[in-house]
This record gives sequence, structure tokens and C-alpha cells, in this order.
Amino acid sequence: MATSSAVNILNYGAVGNGIKDDSLAFSKAWSDTCNSVANQSTLLVPSGHTFLVQPLTFTGPCKSPNLYFQLEGGVIAPGGPEKWKIKAQSLISFENVSGLTLDGYGTINGLGKGWWDLSCAHHPKLKGCYDRRPTTLTFIYCTRIRVNNIFMINSPQVHILVWYGNDVKFDSVSINSPALSPNTDGIHIEDSKNVSVFHSVIKAGDDCISIGDQSFHILIVNIFCGPGHGISIGSLGRDGEEVKVENIQVHRANFFGTTNGVRIKTYQVMYTLKFININLVGKGIVQHVGFKNLTFHNVENPIIIDQHYCFDPNGCPDLPTAVHIDDVKFQGAIGTSASEVAMNLNCSKSVPCTNINFKNIRLKPAKSLKRIKSSCNNAYGSNTGTVKPSSCLHS
Repeated sequence: MATSSAVNILNYGAVGNGIKDDSLAFSKAWSDTCNSVANQSTLLVPSGHTFLVQPLTFTGPCKSPNLYFQLEGGVIAPGGPEKWKIKAQSLISFENVSGLTLDGYGTINGLGKGWWDLSCAHHPKLKGCYDRRPTTLTFIYCTRIRVNNIFMINSPQVHILVWYGNDVKFDSVSINSPALSPNTDGIHIEDSKNVSVFHSVIKAGDDCISIGDQSFHILIVNIFCGPGHGISIGSLGRDGEEVKVENIQVHRANFFGTTNGVRIKTYQVMYTLKFININLVGKGIVQHVGFKNLTFHNVENPIIIDQHYCFDPNGCPDLPTAVHIDDVKFQGAIGTSASEVAMNLNCSKSVPCTNINFKNIRLKPAKSLKRIKSSCNNAYGSNTGTVKPSSCLHS
């Protein structure tokens, strides 16, 4: 077996002028990279070029155990929906790939504005508006993935999706979309385990990082989030399936002007199908969660658990169903709250939050406020050290 092999996208007919469609060159180069029997197989996207692509799917399994996608140049999407030749859920997808490193200080630009301007979120009365828009970078059924030193901007919707992944690590990733760009989560993790995000800066129009159902052993460390909606577990329980999310750790996260800080959000019931007598109810559990060493800068809702999450802006009533939230630790938090309720635990009467712990929380009101407080409904747990504002947990 050869020690290494490498291919350059320019040798496959790519122009890299940001105008010509270079999709075919990428597909051919990936085929050779994936089929190489070398111990290390590299696909180089060189600097000094911007490559326009239509939706691409890079499929495995591959023969080489160590794949390198060296992104040193730029990749851009076609633009708004009318310029996409293929209806796809993602601009770039890696499917069933193992042992891939995506690195190189390059930029992937989703050119999302054309999609945002036709989004149902911004224009709900617009005929033909887009409720679902493409993700920019997706990993589906992938293992041993490393994504380092990549810049991503202006995704039509979610920037990065990890779905059915195992052993996926992000390090020093930069994501940037405007605060009002609709549903542009930075990284969304779903049905995955052993996923980590380190040392990254995320500016988005939705959650900086969101963690969906059936996610286990997720580690998030040293994140700078804002603008955005914070770091969220959920929303969960909306499809009637048994929710299970465990062992989530968020350490040394910094929030700047976000609409939430750290949040867990679950549905009690999504909707009722009366004609066949079916309720899609929230059920299952979120447990073993740690939020540690958090810093908030003028953040609304720095700490929030909402078991009554729903689409009604006036809120939803308490129901006999809910996703159980247990063993959640908020340990070490400083900074300023831009909302009067800085710690808001809105839990279910029938399925209350249990084993919640506040430890060494020192939050202050932002300049626009005189005082802040905590609010708890059906939340039980303990306090350790200083807790300001005063804890409202029930023992």
C-alpha cells in the first residue's frame, strides 16, 4: 500500500473563478480520492481560487483509512433558490464516510440571502415561501470526522449538520451569519454520539449550537456565541418519539448579546390528530447535563429550562405529558442579564425538573435593568456556594 496520494481539484477541470460550475471536477476528484488505496489520501482545493458548486454528495465507504479534504481556497453556493439546478437538502454532504479530516483555513459561503428573502419565517404570507432551506455542510452516517480551521458564512439555513454520526470533532471553526438570518443554526447535532466542538466562534440567526434527540456524550468547550439564540438542547418531544439525550457537557462558553444563554427546550404535545385520535406527546428524558464556567455579556435569558415550549406566542398550558429533565448542573456563571428573569426554570407540574444544581452563580443586571431575579415552576434541586440572583429551586 502506498503511503500517501494527493489530487488537486485544478487537475480535474476546475476553473475556480467563482462563475463557472466546478461541480463535476469535485465529483471526479472525490472519486479518485475515495478509491485510493494509499494509507493517506488527500484532495486539495488550492488557495487563490473560489469554486462555484451545485449540490455535491461525497459518498463512502472509501478504501483509504485516512482521508484529507484540504480546503485552502473558497467554495460558494449558486445563490438563491432559482440558481440551484438540483433540489437538495444540503450544498455539500458527506455520507457514510469514515476517517475524514476537513482542514485548511478555507471558506464555504452558502450565499443565503436569496433564500432568506423568500423564507416563510420572514414572509409568512408570501406564496411559495420556503419553510425548509438547504444546510451548507452535512455529515450523515459518518465516523472519525475532524473539521478544523474552516470558515463558514451565510448558510441558507443550518450551517453544519451532524446526523447519525460517531466520533466527530470540530476545532477552531468560524461561523458567521447575520442576527436576523432565519434558522441559521451554527452546528446542529442529531442522532449522534461522541461529538465535540472546541475553540470556535459562532455568529448566527438561530442557536449557535443545537443538540437534538438521541444525542449522547456531547462535549462543547470554549465557544464564543453571539449574535444568536445561545446553546440549546432541543427542541425535543415534538414528533411523539421517546426522547433520550444524555451526557451533554458545555464548558467555558461565552455569550454576547444573545437572546438566550444555555437552554433546554421541550414540547409537552405537538398536536392532536382528532380524526384518528392520536396525540403526539412529549415523553422520554434529558439527563446528566453540565453547564460550567459560563460568561454572559448583556444576554437575555442566560439560564433557561422550558418544558412548555410551543408555537403559541402566549404560551401553552400544563399538560399531563412532558419530557423529564433530570440531573442538570449550572456551575460557575458570571456576567450580565438583559432580561429581568435571569434564571427561568419553567417545568411541568406532572413531570417536574429534578436534581437541578446551581453552584457559584453571580449574575448582575445589564445597564438597562435595575434588578434581576430567578423564576421556578416545579423545579427541584440544590444550591452550592453563592447563587445570585437568589435561587428559586425547591428542595
